[in-house]
Amino acid sequence: MDFKSGDEAAMGLDLDTQDSDEGTAPAKKPAPKKDAAEKAVKMDKQDKGSEELVAEAAGEAMAGAMAEVAKAAAVKEDSKKVLDRRFNVKTDSSRDDLLTVFGKETLEDRYLLPGESYQDLFARVADAFADDADHAQRLYDYISRLWFMPATPVLSNGGTQRGLPISCYLNSVSDSLDGIVNTWNENVWLASKGGGIGTYWGNVRGIGEPVGLNGKTSGIIPFVRVMDSLTLAISQGSLRRGSAACYIDITHPEIEEFLEIRKPSGDFNRKALNLHHGVLVTDAFMEAVRNGEEFDLLSPKDGSVRKTVDARGLFQKLVETRLATGEPYIVFSDTVNRMMPKHHRELGLKVSTSNLCAEITLPTGIDHLGNDRTAVCCLSSLNIEKWDEWNEDKQFIEDVMRFLDNVLQNYIDRAPEEMARAKYSAMRERSVGLGVMGFHSFLQQKGIGFESPMAKVWNLKMFKHIQGKASEASMLLAQERGACPDAEEMGAMERFSCKMAIAPTASISIICGGTSACIEPIPANIYTHKTLSGSFVVKNPYLEKLLKKKSKDSTAVWNSILEHGGSVQHLDFLTPEEKAAYKTSFEIDQRWLLEFAADRAPYIDQAQSLNLFIPADVDKWDLMMLHFQAWEKGIKSLYYLRSKSVQRAGFAGGVEADNTADAAKYELAAGAEQTDYEECLACQ
Repeated sequence: MDFKSGDEAAMGLDLDTQDSDEGTAPAKKPAPKKDAAEKAVKMDKQDKGSEELVAEAAGEAMAGAMAEVAKAAAVKEDSKKVLDRRFNVKTDSSRDDLLTVFGKETLEDRYLLPGESYQDLFARVADAFADDADHAQRLYDYISRLWFMPATPVLSNGGTQRGLPISCYLNSVSDSLDGIVNTWNENVWLASKGGGIGTYWGNVRGIGEPVGLNGKTSGIIPFVRVMDSLTLAISQGSLRRGSAACYIDITHPEIEEFLEIRKPSGDFNRKALNLHHGVLVTDAFMEAVRNGEEFDLLSPKDGSVRKTVDARGLFQKLVETRLATGEPYIVFSDTVNRMMPKHHRELGLKVSTSNLCAEITLPTGIDHLGNDRTAVCCLSSLNIEKWDEWNEDKQFIEDVMRFLDNVLQNYIDRAPEEMARAKYSAMRERSVGLGVMGFHSFLQQKGIGFESPMAKVWNLKMFKHIQGKASEASMLLAQERGACPDAEEMGAMERFSCKMAIAPTASISIICGGTSACIEPIPANIYTHKTLSGSFVVKNPYLEKLLKKKSKDSTAVWNSILEHGGSVQHLDFLTPEEKAAYKTSFEIDQRWLLEFAADRAPYIDQAQSLNLFIPADVDKWDLMMLHFQAWEKGIKSLYYLRSKSVQRAGFAGGVEADNTADAAKYELAAGAEQTDYEECLACQ
């Protein structure tokens, strides 16, 4: 599929920049000189407008995208076919009792095949990615006991031919028409196979930079808008439509306009309202913020200074935009590259982007061998609410890592050639992302307050244990199956280049008995949760148990909690320790979230989907310092900035309308309306 159209120089792109996987084009013979008397072309006109050419290319891209996807659909495998079971996995229907009504509804709406039971689904997935019969049985037992849960693409597609088991990707765009078109091309295929995509656009020159004879670029925004349209045009399987995020550097000349591409004001032709966005923030910028210095915005082409800005002013605008819209995501790029696997640093690889949930930090773009990489995220999460059940099981984490290695190999074997860059990257580095969920639920189970030294101790203990077992499994599998090529090239015995990443788990935490998502505190002790499956009233089971113990589990008490936004701080029959244990995300001092994230960061070779929760009347200085401290503490990335109010106080004393999330409307009626921040199903 080829979307290329128009004159490359006129579009603001170099003719000599080619994608490395196409090889070096043979040198062209010089054209014969024309007779001097022959009429010469006048050089008194500007190049054809790049915006016009972008629109022309975009139109052909959209038409080509739909045609190619339709063609692919005509020859695709039978999506309803379920593969024959390889092993006789013994199921236990009594384990259905571990699932909540909400969890069962979620499985029925999205993941169960016709006539399939909940336990059949778990057995299907275990069978599809097991080494042998014993491994399959153990995997089934782990999943059905809710010890861990694969990411939703694995649940949905494992053991079938209806899709791939991985749907989260990262890629980079080069500063050439070929590079941009090839990325459009690839993103169409990734989205058509259910992919969520994070793309780095920082190599492409900013608006107004010189190109061609005497033209100027229209910048990255028109190209980004095309990416937005293409991705939305392609359905993400049967579960949701395509989703994408774009990232650029804080040094990019267009950074100020880029920050506002999701705000529904200004020039609509330079907006991408459906596209998520993130910013790569450097140490140099943060030092300039610390020192109150000016900061240079640089041309990606030649490094020349295109503009100089006040660092604190730009930092304030970045944080203010997050306050207004929840985004952009922030990736502290120098921290990420300092902490990447040793063999990747030695190979000269670089992380230049992240994914839709800001927890994947894998190298993209041209590698040390001259090949273009599109990173792949292979995910599953351990349920640490069940820590006491599995932490002494010596096989558990090794079995899960074997499972992930098999999922990754299945993807490499089955992905179409249109995903060659992703297959290549997966084959070279074999990175996976073992994550967690249920941290706050575990603390509440123990009666431990989130803001406590004991919670800090548990956080360190858990992640040290998980990282140690995952590393042991990587070395064992390297001896058994061979090290991944990237590690082998540098003499390292590692099956996986990266082993851990903390994904959001919004969907699979619901399946796992409604445990707390990811490493986050709970949003409320009772609330209406709206998902693709509908709206469900969710009560905190540990609080419910405590209220029963105190003979206070009454409608009046729950209504009182509802009236206080899911908080229990007003209940005078609870002790201070009990109130501390049931604080909600907006009641917890956010510095504790940063503290825990920093403590676990050395044990996580990728990153964490770390949300921050702030009140509408947050102090400007406090909010800026919260973001500054995230960098100082060595945290790699920040996901959404979540606010409790529809209207958020602006830094200048005004009020900006929020276009992301309403405050939760805590109502017992299941039909209560609620607008959530959009979550990427690829990471759930």
